[in-house]
Amino acid sequence: MGILFLCILFNAIIGVIFKMFHRYNIDNVQAIVFNYITCIIVATAVQREIPISSNLSEQPWLYYAAGLGLFFIIVFNTLAVTMQYFGIVIGTVFQKMSLIAPTLLAILVYDEPGSVFKWIGIATALIAIILLNYEKSDANAQTTQQRNATMWIFPIATFLGSCVIDSGFYYIEKNNFADNGDIGFIATLFLFTSIYGLIILFFRLVRQQSIFAWNNVVAGIALGIPNFFAIYLLILALQQGWGGSVVFPVNNVGILVLSAFFGILIFRERITGYRITGFLLALTSILLITY
Repeated sequence: MGILFLCILFNAIIGVIFKMFHRYNIDNVQAIVFNYITCIIVATAVQREIPISSNLSEQPWLYYAAGLGLFFIIVFNTLAVTMQYFGIVIGTVFQKMSLIAPTLLAILVYDEPGSVFKWIGIATALIAIILLNYEKSDANAQTTQQRNATMWIFPIATFLGSCVIDSGFYYIEKNNFADNGDIGFIATLFLFTSIYGLIILFFRLVRQQSIFAWNNVVAGIALGIPNFFAIYLLILALQQGWGGSVVFPVNNVGILVLSAFFGILIFRERITGYRITGFLLALTSILLITY
């Protein structure tokens, strides 16, 4: 359980770093690209050698790493549009609801135990996610009815893409494609993501949609260190015998609880009745799922 707690902690730290980006005028795309490059460097330091295999074509997870790397970039962009157009609340809810996919995959396909307590815990977790992110919209906020219906493709794509990523990690672990938190797989995943990101960044710079700045590199390094360990520890947690139907709900709800705590402590975000209820439901869901 200690590995899963550390995974939750590093993910919550990532949220704090993202919140700091706006304060220091960080270019998200540039920082994200250098974040993935940093992840490869950290993986090399942990492995004490270059973790990317010279015979990648022989690795059973090669195509999964390439595919997941592409989804990392896609989900980042759809999530950004979702948060800009619909707000952080809806964006976060659609992203974190992805716990449904690997949990159902674990229970329905891989026959992990699906007790009444676990099903109630999963439902409670979804309610907790909504309440932890819920805020009453002010009078000047744009209503859902006024939004262009076609824009809903972005939160839906965020949800589906996040489902693919979480399910992909679970599938890879369940089929023993990346044993013992295979750093080679993780580093290769970040390598593909870096390549996709550099291509996007190149076109943004050519079209003058972005201007290179060293503070974006520093931000990317600060983000990349906890980002590597968040992915690495997630894979290790899946290999501790808890099962995907436990790891993903507890991980996602735990991230929201700790992120909300950091928001209140560091950024002085206000405590609402909805958030208090969300906290209690989140803790209840974790107890039910791990029971």
